[in-house]
Amino acid sequence: LASAATVNVTRPDLVETAISNPPATKTRGGTFTVTDTVKNQGSVNAVASATRYYLSQDQQRSSVDVLLSGSRSVPNLTAGTTSRASVTVRIPTATPPGTYYLLACADDLAAVSEVDETNNCRASTSRVVVH
Repeated sequence: LASAATVNVTRPDLVETAISNPPATKTRGGTFTVTDTVKNQGSVNAVASATRYYLSQDQQRSSVDVLLSGSRSVPNLTAGTTSRASVTVRIPTATPPGTYYLLACADDLAAVSEVDETNNCRASTSRVVVH
């Protein structure tokens, strides 16, 4: 026997809504501060997760991007709420010299089962020259 009512099963959806721009230039091994905002735009609560940061030659996350040392913990987020924080990141000394966008990727370790797993990263609007 089926129920008369329908049940809508859904999940959280974490997105980066803001990221600070990197400095104009930086040396390999150098540090800088990143500020970002994560929002749970889903309709149910999200468990705690981690945001990680990358250098990318384009504005899309890919396997060739450089993972920066330094991440931040994002607390449990109720539906519709945000978490904003700053963290100091370090550019690995093995990073190839070049010009990069800064990426912030919410739930980068996939701790949260989300409605959309493809919308977690946001790129800076300006780039950093790494030398």
